[in-house]
Amino acid sequence: MRTSNLPLDGIASPFGLVLFLGQIMTAANCWGAAVALHLELTNNAARLVVDPISTAGTLFIWAAPDLPSLAASPELLVLTNTPLTNGLRLPVSSAPGFAQQGFFRAAYWAGQAPALVDIPAGTFLMGAPASEAGRFAWDGPQTQVVLTYSFKMGQFELTQAEYQALMGYNPSYFSGVSNRPAEEVSWTNAMAYCAALTASQRQAGCLPAGWAYRLPTEAEWEYACRAGTTTAFAYGPALRSGMANFDGYEEYDATLGTIFNPAGAEMGQTGVVGGYAANAWGLYDMHGNVFEWCLDWWAYQLPGGSVTDPRGPSSGSNRVIRGGCWYDDGRICRSACRAQGGPGYQGNDVGFRIVLAPPGH
Repeated sequence: MRTSNLPLDGIASPFGLVLFLGQIMTAANCWGAAVALHLELTNNAARLVVDPISTAGTLFIWAAPDLPSLAASPELLVLTNTPLTNGLRLPVSSAPGFAQQGFFRAAYWAGQAPALVDIPAGTFLMGAPASEAGRFAWDGPQTQVVLTYSFKMGQFELTQAEYQALMGYNPSYFSGVSNRPAEEVSWTNAMAYCAALTASQRQAGCLPAGWAYRLPTEAEWEYACRAGTTTAFAYGPALRSGMANFDGYEEYDATLGTIFNPAGAEMGQTGVVGGYAANAWGLYDMHGNVFEWCLDWWAYQLPGGSVTDPRGPSSGSNRVIRGGCWYDDGRICRSACRAQGGPGYQGNDVGFRIVLAPPGH
């Protein structure tokens, strides 16, 4: 695949905002022709304007406050699979970190990119407290984790349609509904998907140097799942029937443990992604539906103390899985609950979600 990089043009606005605007970059075998990216000034308001795009695909717009940062550490301003038959007008003020100038780069990929959510850098307490009823020994000890970088995470578990579109087949047991999560996918398969997605988007000029898709680390996963909470679930201290796709007969309360609910609901299979409420950071199905592969090798316990940007052991036999699944009781779906699986395991209880990580991470 060959990528054509079109030159950048400098445009100065009447109110001193300097914008360097490029054009959409397209690859030789992408659908459709190049589409212009330009500046529109109306009523002293500046907007980035993308001309209409009639063909299916994904639009990326990267932004930075200066030109070196556009190459080294840009912000993903737009990622959309929405058909742009009427074009797109984006207020410049919505771009992060801009004062007097901004630099933008756009690219168009002939594929459907999973929706991403911004996860900020931060510090959290990983693992379950000793007071959390029914916790496993390997759910602790509680460890202070510092994540020094922000990253993007899949808003949903990767769907069967997204997996099939890139890999050419659908391995899932519960097939027939394209927006159910892809399952019967091994850790190795999930990593291969991430590598293929990275390679395809790099060839199309959509990813800056060093950015790559991968599985979340275990620490990233729990941090994102909690979304600032310290309770057993992102929803609070309890998981009740109807709040997630799990065995609703076996609810859970952090004080009481497992609670039998004879009127509980049990789907008995995976459900479409996004079928329940999102957490505070906009992530869906972090509890239940399918277990999700993490990048790390399994360790019997968390390290304890305080760690920075952890990646787990350097070697091992099994990989970490998180979140619980459609047949599990509520206890297994806790934010801190840890489980493991062999890298080659393929079951209808395990899927994954992606992370788009900046260079060096």
